[in-house]
Amino acid sequence: MTKRISLLVAAVAASLFVGCATTQPVAQAAPIPAAVASAALKDSPITMANIDEFIGRPGVMVVDLRNFEDRFNGGYIIGTEAIPFFQFLDGRMATRGKVDGKDTWDAALATTNDGFAFGNYFPKDDAIVLFCASGTRAAFVKTVLDAKGYTTFNAGGFKDYKGPRKVLGDGTYALPAPAAH
Repeated sequence: MTKRISLLVAAVAASLFVGCATTQPVAQAAPIPAAVASAALKDSPITMANIDEFIGRPGVMVVDLRNFEDRFNGGYIIGTEAIPFFQFLDGRMATRGKVDGKDTWDAALATTNDGFAFGNYFPKDDAIVLFCASGTRAAFVKTVLDAKGYTTFNAGGFKDYKGPRKVLGDGTYALPAPAAH
């Protein structure tokens, strides 16, 4: 009886040893693509179609530039950072130029605020993947950050995201009106 138990223990130990000694191949993440100078979505190697490959990766920051209200109403992508353009960056990071008295998204007409703490929002050593509702704000911010030496990508608009990380908004959220002073 002890011989059978000893054989059983030896067999279990051998199978554990063999099981631990063999490893499954680990899938390697695709390398971060080279950045492109163009801010146009059509030129970006990172888009809403492949953005999931970059969310949560070390050395990559994926940023949603839509306002909080837009995120709560329309939904968001799990694992992305929220830095709402109009609430945090517009007029602080850069002041948009004007055409016919109206703000324009032409970054060449913008005035960048060199005193803005870019590093507090965007880690300099990370690849920054930007998206908004349609890709317009992302193109503007990409151009400003590129001029500061960042590696950036315009992934486009949330409206084009079809991945599994999408959380739908309720369509009814509204920020409370500021209190009167």
